This record gives sequence, structure tokens and C-alpha cells, in this order.
Amino acid sequence: MNTQNAVETSQDPQAGGYAPAGDGGQVIQQRLKSERVQEELKAMAGWNLAQEETAIQCVKTFPTSEIAALYAAWVTRFAGAAGLFVTVELAGGQVAVTVCAPQVNGCWGEVTESVLAFARQIG
Repeated sequence: MNTQNAVETSQDPQAGGYAPAGDGGQVIQQRLKSERVQEELKAMAGWNLAQEETAIQCVKTFPTSEIAALYAAWVTRFAGAAGLFVTVELAGGQVAVTVCAPQVNGCWGEVTESVLAFARQIG
């Protein structure tokens, strides 16, 4: 695995990546109130709102660049299998993960419960 500094990877299920789980139809998600998102993030150490509140992000530090690269690859594949768009930036032993809200009519939507649930699962 390549462990160059400042590597950026993204997985977009809408651009030929993985299809969202389920029956393949459009998934309708209930809009979360901003206060609810903030409350959830307070309970999730290291996670913050990003990109004008259309994503959440976290930076994790690992003992080696190789371990960081393995984590970055796992997050990218896991997000693809879950039908979520992520951006992963790798620099040495640090990995910055941004989980984006689903797009609605070509525009980034608001953070959903599935975005928060995914972030909780990856830590």
C-alpha cells in the first residue's frame, strides 16, 4: 500500500463506486435538527461539523504510516459498502476522515442519522 504524505482518497457510490445497501431504490432519510446533530457530535470524541454543515470530520493518529494507510483503506471500502461518500486524507500516521451527507438533487444535503451511525462505527 502506498503511504505517501498527503494522499487523498474518496469513494462516491454515485460515480461508479459501490451501490447503497438495500433494494437499490432511493433511500429517504429523515432530516435531523441541527441541535440533534450537535448533541450527537458532543458524544463522539473528535468529530466535528465540516463543509458548511454538510459533513462531519475527524482526525485520527496511528503509531505508523502503514497502520494509518490500512485504516484509511478500510474506512474507504466500508463507506462504499454502506453507500456513503467519504474523503480520506493520509499524512504519515494521521488520517483525516470526512463523511459527507447524501446528495439531494445534485446538492449536498444535511447530516443524516446514517452519517452519524457510520462515524460511530469507525470510531
